[in-house]
Amino acid sequence: MSREGVSKKEMLFQSVWKLHMEGADWGNIRMGAIADASGIPKGTIYEHFRSKDQLIAETIAWSLEKEKEEIYRRMEEASGFSGMLDVIFEWVASPQGRALFLMRFMDGGKLPEGLKKELCGCKEADCEGLDTAEQVTRALIRIGFRTRALETEGGRLAEKTALYSALAPVVAYSMLPERYVGITWKEVKDYASGIFVGAFRKA
Repeated sequence: MSREGVSKKEMLFQSVWKLHMEGADWGNIRMGAIADASGIPKGTIYEHFRSKDQLIAETIAWSLEKEKEEIYRRMEEASGFSGMLDVIFEWVASPQGRALFLMRFMDGGKLPEGLKKELCGCKEADCEGLDTAEQVTRALIRIGFRTRALETEGGRLAEKTALYSALAPVVAYSMLPERYVGITWKEVKDYASGIFVGAFRKA
Protein backbone atom coordinates (compact mmCIF):
# COMPACT_ATOMS: atom_id res chain seq x y z
CA MET A 1 0.00 0.00 0.00
CA SER A 2 1.42 3.38 -1.01
CA ARG A 3 2.05 5.80 1.83
CA GLU A 4 2.21 8.93 -0.31
CA GLY A 5 -0.04 11.58 1.20
CA VAL A 6 -0.90 9.35 4.17
CA SER A 7 -0.91 10.90 7.63
CA LYS A 8 1.33 9.59 10.40
CA LYS A 9 -1.73 8.26 12.21
CA GLU A 10 -2.85 6.27 9.19
CA MET A 11 0.70 4.99 8.65
CA LEU A 12 0.61 3.72 12.22
CA PHE A 13 -2.80 2.13 11.72
CA GLN A 14 -1.54 0.39 8.57
CA SER A 15 1.55 -0.87 10.40
CA VAL A 16 -0.37 -2.23 13.40
CA TRP A 17 -2.86 -3.92 11.08
CA LYS A 18 -0.02 -5.47 9.06
CA LEU A 19 1.60 -6.83 12.23
CA HIS A 20 -1.71 -8.38 13.27
CA MET A 21 -2.27 -9.91 9.84
CA GLU A 22 1.24 -11.40 10.05
CA GLY A 23 0.20 -13.26 13.19
CA ALA A 24 0.67 -10.94 16.16
CA ASP A 25 -2.17 -11.04 18.70
CA TRP A 26 -3.72 -7.62 19.37
CA GLY A 27 -2.66 -7.79 23.01
CA ASN A 28 0.95 -8.78 22.26
CA ILE A 29 1.96 -6.19 19.67
CA ARG A 30 4.97 -4.28 21.02
CA MET A 31 5.46 -0.55 20.57
CA GLY A 32 8.99 -1.22 19.34
CA ALA A 33 7.63 -3.49 16.59
CA ILE A 34 5.15 -0.77 15.60
CA ALA A 35 7.95 1.80 15.44
CA ASP A 36 10.07 -0.54 13.30
CA ALA A 37 7.20 -1.41 10.96
CA SER A 38 6.09 2.20 10.48
CA GLY A 39 9.49 3.88 10.51
CA ILE A 40 8.11 6.32 13.09
CA PRO A 41 10.12 6.67 16.35
CA LYS A 42 8.38 5.66 19.58
CA GLY A 43 8.65 9.21 20.91
CA THR A 44 6.77 10.53 17.90
CA ILE A 45 4.10 7.82 18.25
CA TYR A 46 3.41 9.05 21.79
CA GLU A 47 2.80 12.53 20.38
CA HIS A 48 -0.28 11.08 18.65
CA PHE A 49 -1.41 8.40 21.14
CA ARG A 50 -1.18 8.41 24.92
CA SER A 51 -0.68 4.63 25.06
CA LYS A 52 -0.17 1.51 22.97
CA ASP A 53 -3.67 0.38 23.91
CA GLN A 54 -5.17 3.56 22.48
CA LEU A 55 -3.23 3.10 19.23
CA ILE A 56 -4.31 -0.53 18.85
CA ALA A 57 -7.93 0.24 19.76
CA GLU A 58 -8.08 3.05 17.19
CA THR A 59 -6.45 0.74 14.65
CA ILE A 60 -9.21 -1.83 15.20
CA ALA A 61 -11.90 0.87 14.83
CA TRP A 62 -10.15 2.22 11.71
CA SER A 63 -9.93 -1.29 10.23
CA LEU A 64 -13.60 -1.97 10.88
CA GLU A 65 -14.61 1.29 9.23
CA LYS A 66 -12.43 0.65 6.16
CA GLU A 67 -13.76 -2.89 5.79
CA LYS A 68 -17.36 -1.71 6.21
CA GLU A 69 -16.88 0.89 3.47
CA GLU A 70 -15.47 -1.83 1.19
CA ILE A 71 -18.37 -4.20 1.96
CA TYR A 72 -20.95 -1.51 1.14
CA ARG A 73 -19.11 -0.62 -2.08
CA ARG A 74 -19.09 -4.25 -3.21
CA MET A 75 -22.72 -4.73 -2.19
CA GLU A 76 -23.72 -1.78 -4.38
CA GLU A 77 -21.97 -3.45 -7.32
CA ALA A 78 -23.47 -6.89 -6.62
CA SER A 79 -26.23 -8.42 -8.70
CA GLY A 80 -29.37 -8.73 -6.59
CA PHE A 81 -29.87 -9.79 -2.99
CA SER A 82 -28.11 -13.16 -3.37
CA GLY A 83 -25.10 -11.35 -4.81
CA MET A 84 -25.02 -9.07 -1.75
CA LEU A 85 -25.08 -12.07 0.58
CA ASP A 86 -22.25 -13.58 -1.43
CA VAL A 87 -20.19 -10.41 -0.91
CA ILE A 88 -20.53 -10.83 2.86
CA PHE A 89 -19.68 -14.54 2.78
CA GLU A 90 -16.60 -13.90 0.62
CA TRP A 91 -15.46 -11.10 2.96
CA VAL A 92 -15.84 -13.21 6.10
CA ALA A 93 -13.85 -16.01 4.45
CA SER A 94 -10.99 -13.62 3.62
CA PRO A 95 -8.04 -13.19 6.02
CA GLN A 96 -9.09 -9.57 6.73
CA GLY A 97 -12.68 -10.50 7.42
CA ARG A 98 -11.80 -13.42 9.68
CA ALA A 99 -9.33 -11.28 11.64
CA LEU A 100 -12.04 -8.74 12.49
CA PHE A 101 -15.06 -11.02 12.70
CA LEU A 102 -13.42 -13.61 14.95
CA MET A 103 -11.97 -10.97 17.26
CA ARG A 104 -15.41 -10.56 18.78
CA PHE A 105 -15.78 -14.26 19.55
CA MET A 106 -12.25 -15.62 20.07
CA ASP A 107 -9.73 -12.85 20.71
CA GLY A 108 -12.19 -10.73 22.69
CA GLY A 109 -11.73 -12.80 25.82
CA LYS A 110 -7.96 -12.60 25.55
CA LEU A 111 -7.68 -8.85 25.08
CA PRO A 112 -6.01 -7.00 27.97
CA GLU A 113 -8.48 -5.02 30.07
CA GLY A 114 -6.83 -1.72 29.15
CA LEU A 115 -7.27 -2.46 25.45
CA LYS A 116 -10.91 -3.50 25.93
CA LYS A 117 -11.59 -0.22 27.73
CA GLU A 118 -9.89 1.80 24.99
CA LEU A 119 -11.79 -0.09 22.29
CA CYS A 120 -15.12 0.66 23.94
CA GLY A 121 -14.10 4.28 24.34
CA CYS A 122 -13.21 4.86 20.70
CA LYS A 123 -15.94 2.67 19.22
CA GLU A 124 -18.97 2.88 21.50
CA ALA A 125 -21.18 1.13 18.95
CA ASP A 126 -19.32 -2.14 19.57
CA CYS A 127 -20.03 -1.91 23.29
CA GLU A 128 -23.73 -1.40 22.58
CA GLY A 129 -23.86 -4.41 20.29
CA LEU A 130 -24.15 -2.34 17.11
CA ASP A 131 -21.01 -3.74 15.53
CA THR A 132 -20.08 -3.78 11.85
CA ALA A 133 -21.78 -7.11 11.15
CA GLU A 134 -25.04 -5.94 12.68
CA GLN A 135 -24.96 -2.63 10.79
CA VAL A 136 -24.43 -4.53 7.52
CA THR A 137 -27.19 -6.98 8.47
CA ARG A 138 -29.70 -4.17 9.03
CA ALA A 139 -28.93 -2.69 5.61
CA LEU A 140 -29.20 -6.13 4.01
CA ILE A 141 -32.54 -6.88 5.70
CA ARG A 142 -34.02 -3.59 4.47
CA ILE A 143 -32.88 -4.30 0.92
CA GLY A 144 -34.06 -7.92 1.04
CA PHE A 145 -37.52 -6.96 2.30
CA ARG A 146 -37.86 -4.11 -0.20
CA THR A 147 -36.92 -6.41 -3.12
CA ARG A 148 -39.08 -9.27 -1.71
CA ALA A 149 -36.08 -11.57 -1.35
CA LEU A 150 -37.12 -11.75 2.33
CA GLU A 151 -40.71 -12.34 3.39
CA THR A 152 -40.48 -10.20 6.52
CA GLU A 153 -38.03 -7.83 8.17
CA GLY A 154 -38.13 -10.10 11.20
CA GLY A 155 -37.94 -9.17 14.84
CA ARG A 156 -35.06 -8.03 16.99
CA LEU A 157 -33.91 -11.59 17.67
CA ALA A 158 -33.71 -12.46 13.97
CA GLU A 159 -31.90 -9.21 13.26
CA LYS A 160 -29.28 -9.83 15.95
CA THR A 161 -28.65 -13.52 15.26
CA ALA A 162 -29.44 -14.33 11.61
CA LEU A 163 -26.14 -13.23 10.11
CA TYR A 164 -24.01 -14.85 12.82
CA SER A 165 -25.93 -18.12 12.40
CA ALA A 166 -25.45 -18.00 8.64
CA LEU A 167 -21.78 -17.17 8.94
CA ALA A 168 -20.95 -20.10 11.23
CA PRO A 169 -20.57 -22.65 8.37
CA VAL A 170 -18.75 -20.05 6.24
CA VAL A 171 -16.16 -19.41 8.96
CA ALA A 172 -15.76 -23.10 9.77
CA TYR A 173 -15.23 -24.03 6.11
CA SER A 174 -12.82 -21.17 5.41
CA MET A 175 -10.68 -21.96 8.47
CA LEU A 176 -10.58 -25.76 8.15
CA PRO A 177 -11.49 -26.74 4.56
CA GLU A 178 -9.72 -30.10 4.97
CA ARG A 179 -12.56 -31.19 7.29
CA TYR A 180 -15.11 -30.64 4.54
CA VAL A 181 -13.88 -33.06 1.88
CA GLY A 182 -16.43 -33.45 -0.88
CA ILE A 183 -18.24 -30.21 0.01
CA THR A 184 -17.73 -27.25 -2.34
CA TRP A 185 -17.45 -23.59 -1.39
CA LYS A 186 -20.63 -22.93 -3.40
CA GLU A 187 -22.52 -25.54 -1.39
CA VAL A 188 -21.40 -23.89 1.84
CA LYS A 189 -22.52 -20.45 0.66
CA ASP A 190 -25.86 -21.80 -0.61
CA TYR A 191 -26.44 -23.48 2.77
CA ALA A 192 -25.52 -20.29 4.64
CA SER A 193 -27.81 -18.26 2.41
CA GLY A 194 -30.66 -20.64 3.21
CA ILE A 195 -30.09 -20.13 6.94
CA PHE A 196 -30.19 -16.35 6.55
CA VAL A 197 -33.26 -16.21 4.31
CA GLY A 198 -35.04 -18.79 6.49
CA ALA A 199 -34.74 -16.50 9.50
CA PHE A 200 -37.02 -13.98 7.74
CA ARG A 201 -39.87 -16.24 6.65
CA LYS A 202 -43.37 -15.41 7.82
CA ALA A 203 -44.56 -17.57 10.70
